Amino acid sequence: MKRMSPCVRLPLLVLCVCLSGFSAAAIGDPVDWSSSERVVDGVEMMRLSYGQPRLMKACAMRVDLYNSTLAFTANGRDERWGRPMPGYTNLTIRTRRTTVEEFMMNARAPVELGGRGLDMVVAFNSAPWTPCPEPTPTPYGQTHGYNVSDGVVVSDNDESAHFRGVFVIWKNGRADILPAPLPPHMRGDVWLAHSGFAIVLKDGRPLYKPDGGVHPRTVVGTSRDGRWLYILAVEGRHKGVSLGADYYDLAQMMLSLGANDALNLDGGGSTTLLRWDDAAQRQVVCLQQDTPPRRNALNVGIYRRSAATASPKPPVPDDRLFETAIDGDWERSAGIYHHYEFEEVCDTPPPAGYRPFYVSHYGRHGSRYQRSEKNLNAYIVMKEAEKADILTVPGKVLLQRLQVLYDAHQGMFECLAARGAEEHRRLARRLHDRFPDVFASGGKVRCQSSTYHRCLTSMANFCCSLKGVAPQLDFDFASGDACMEKLFHPFHGSKEANRKEVGRMDDALLRDMVRPERLVALLFKNTPATQDVVKDPHRFVSDLFAMGAAYQSLERELDGKNIDDFFTREERLALARYKSCKYYAHLGNSMEFGDRVIWAAKWLTEEIVERAEEAVKTGGVCADLRFGHDSGLMPLLGLLGVKGAGDRVPAAESWKCCPLWRYMPMAANLQIVLYRNDAGECLVKLLLNERETTLNGLAPFQGPYYRWADFKAHLVGLSADKAFVPGR
Repeated sequence: MKRMSPCVRLPLLVLCVCLSGFSAAAIGDPVDWSSSERVVDGVEMMRLSYGQPRLMKACAMRVDLYNSTLAFTANGRDERWGRPMPGYTNLTIRTRRTTVEEFMMNARAPVELGGRGLDMVVAFNSAPWTPCPEPTPTPYGQTHGYNVSDGVVVSDNDESAHFRGVFVIWKNGRADILPAPLPPHMRGDVWLAHSGFAIVLKDGRPLYKPDGGVHPRTVVGTSRDGRWLYILAVEGRHKGVSLGADYYDLAQMMLSLGANDALNLDGGGSTTLLRWDDAAQRQVVCLQQDTPPRRNALNVGIYRRSAATASPKPPVPDDRLFETAIDGDWERSAGIYHHYEFEEVCDTPPPAGYRPFYVSHYGRHGSRYQRSEKNLNAYIVMKEAEKADILTVPGKVLLQRLQVLYDAHQGMFECLAARGAEEHRRLARRLHDRFPDVFASGGKVRCQSSTYHRCLTSMANFCCSLKGVAPQLDFDFASGDACMEKLFHPFHGSKEANRKEVGRMDDALLRDMVRPERLVALLFKNTPATQDVVKDPHRFVSDLFAMGAAYQSLERELDGKNIDDFFTREERLALARYKSCKYYAHLGNSMEFGDRVIWAAKWLTEEIVERAEEAVKTGGVCADLRFGHDSGLMPLLGLLGVKGAGDRVPAAESWKCCPLWRYMPMAANLQIVLYRNDAGECLVKLLLNERETTLNGLAPFQGPYYRWADFKAHLVGLSADKAFVPGR
């Protein structure tokens, strides 16, 4: 085949660029919005490319402010707002940093999954913030200038000499670009306000001359008649693709779009512009820097109000529920290491005449330190890499953060964290307040714990808190090998029988689901020595993710530090799925290994029935409280066939029905509550993590309530059927 000469290839290359969706134009040429791409009603998009005064790639949007179905929002104050920032005593916490992608997905996630339930269609970065080295070693940001999110002031710093303009959305939906500082008499009508570095266009006149200070940029502007808001994102620092723009370039581009006034917001590595694709049901990156997404202190979103009044949406499919839940709160990706989420709970009223009189409770220990140095293996690998001088700059930053976590664990392995103690104290108070009739007349509370420190301490915190609100109660405590046989049956025989098979499945799932290449390339230099130190990149990334999950357990001890900004959304979802499948294979009711695992709960099931029956017949005992481990609770849920958590499914599909953040977080618990009427007839209801649940294979009497006799016979039958045969 004849080779093309360079003079032929170059025009073809230019043609390909033009056909790729970015229209070539001179920087001052008016943009023809009639050829734009519709995002949603009221929002149009244009992709732009320029060859002069330098190579630039940009994306612009035009938003119709007269469209009353569109509204604006931003991420607001962090719960630690106003406190000194850990590690930066001269800075103040304002917001929790998030990428634009995370911001959109968090906003779109259903309210019941921790999101905001907004039909967000556009999102972009906004106001300047600090501290900003990459990766930034803090989850918090201090926003600069005057910033308001959804009518609430996030920051109001008198820095008008540096931040010379403010982008404002008023409560009536109109927009303005105004000089800073914004006069006090105008602030009562502000819905959203974000400061920027400079007003580059005012009344149709550029305010700056060309100076060659080219960078990635995010810009907003308004039309003279106030109808249109323009959003412009310019890529930069990308050799051969887009070099960036200075203030004069921005003014010319915004003029060409139709703007009369324009403000340069934050830019650099923060510049990102996204839209939502209704057809594909996913977010689309319109423009982003050629670097890992940056977690910004403030982002702006445009959403459709009409979604709030539209007909109800169909239920989220199981394969989407997992990711939408994590998008609602990225800490849920930690699975079994996720902290306990305290939700508002309500009870389906029992049949007339029935009142609660007894609770049987099994609680996993609360948020804790890792079990041993083996669980901090990623730190060991990073230290070896430091000695071999193969860490990149981000790798060195990561090692510094891991060092803090490693140091915090010395002398505290397996111990309960402060967060775990509070989880159990709060659970006790909520149990009492939810079922006051159970504890009102006093009575005996029998308490058992695993011999492990974290479980004993969980029991102590739970019972002290319960005693504080119900001093009339009489507590008995027990722990030891006999308790362990029931609470945490040592089913190592079954684990040994499964070990090779589970190990093979584990390895296959890890290599199929997880892609370690980006993260390894980010942290380590590309040298032969890296292969000697990071022998198995898949295992290293898995270990690093597991180690990072410990940060939320130690939030108080580490003052909010974490390593989550090293993982992309896709990596976090993939690792969360893999960990969930691995966990279910080891401890859940999987098709492959369930019969070899759930039998271990037969002795616990028998004791639950015996002690509850004693309370029914003789009275005097109002509660049995047990404190153990996920390896005691998860087989129990499988044996009972608790809906979702105990489903018999293939291990590789278990993440769909049993998201671990919901079913087996730290301090996970199963509460079996007995009710009785004046005739002495008993009903029973199950609460998994305080939420009403049901059993597979047993029909309830009414709502979530079962007849005690039916429930008891069901459990006795299940227990009798589980006789373990090693290697079965």
